[in-house]
Amino acid sequence: MTQAPPPSDASGPSPRAIVERYFEGIRTGDPEVASLLADDVRWLAPRSSPVGRRHEGKPAVLELMSTGVGLYDTTRPLEMDFTAIVAEGERVFVELTLRATTRSGEPYANQYVFVFCVRDERIAEIHEYLDTLYAQKKLFDPVGEGVAGSR
Repeated sequence: MTQAPPPSDASGPSPRAIVERYFEGIRTGDPEVASLLADDVRWLAPRSSPVGRRHEGKPAVLELMSTGVGLYDTTRPLEMDFTAIVAEGERVFVELTLRATTRSGEPYANQYVFVFCVRDERIAEIHEYLDTLYAQKKLFDPVGEGVAGSR
C-alpha cells in the first residue's frame, strides 16, 4: 500500500482539524463554516434522498446546507455523537450519530458517514452516507403525503 503524501504546508491546520472545525461550526450554527469550503466544493448526497445528487460549487452546497437546517427545530440542540474520525492524507472519514428534533417536534437519530477531501486548507468534496429511508420518513415526509404534499 502506498502512503499518501503529507500535506503541502505542514504549518497549516491538518485536514482532520479543518473537518473538526466544520462540525463544531455546524453544531453551533457558526456562519463562518462557509469559509472552510472551497469555492468549487462538491457535495455528493445519496441518490435515494430528496436532495440526492451532486451539488457543485459553494453557492449550491450552502443552499443544500440551509435546506438541511430547515428540517430541524433550531430551538433545540443538535447533538453529534462521533464514533470515529480517521484521516489519511487529504481524506477524512467521519462516522457519527446525529440526534435532533425535527421541525414537527419528533426525535431524530440517524447514523451518518461522511468522507471529506481537504485541499489547500479548504473542504473540496463531501460524500454523505445515511439511512435515507429513515430520513425521508422523519424529515422530508413525516405525515406520508409525499415531499411536495401530494400523492
